Amino acid sequence: MTQGNQPRRSGPPIFSAGDDIAYAMGKGMRYGNVVRVIGAGDQAAVEIQFEDGGKEIHRVKDRALSLLRRATGQSERDEELGDRQKARDFGIKEVMKSDIRRGSHR
Repeated sequence: MTQGNQPRRSGPPIFSAGDDIAYAMGKGMRYGNVVRVIGAGDQAAVEIQFEDGGKEIHRVKDRALSLLRRATGQSERDEELGDRQKARDFGIKEVMKSDIRRGSHR
C-alpha cells in the first residue's frame, strides 16, 4: 500500500559499483559499498564490502538493501527529483524586489 502522494516503486533499484548501501538486519544496520554487480534484471545480485571488512552477496530484490548514495554523489531522492523544476511564486518575488528597492531588506 502506498501512502499519500508517494510514487510506487516499479522494481528493485539498479545498483552499480561504488554505490553506498545499507543492509537492514534484525540486530541493526550494516553499511557498505557495492563492489560488483552480478547478472542483470530481477535475478541480479550485488557483492557488498561492508565497513567491518566482510563481503557478502545479496540479490537486488532483497528488500533489506537500500541505496544511500550513488558513486556519483547523488542520493536516490536526488535522482527521483532531478528532472523537476523549482516551484516559483511570482507574487513573493515581486514583494522581495520591492523590499530591495525600498532598502528594507536585512
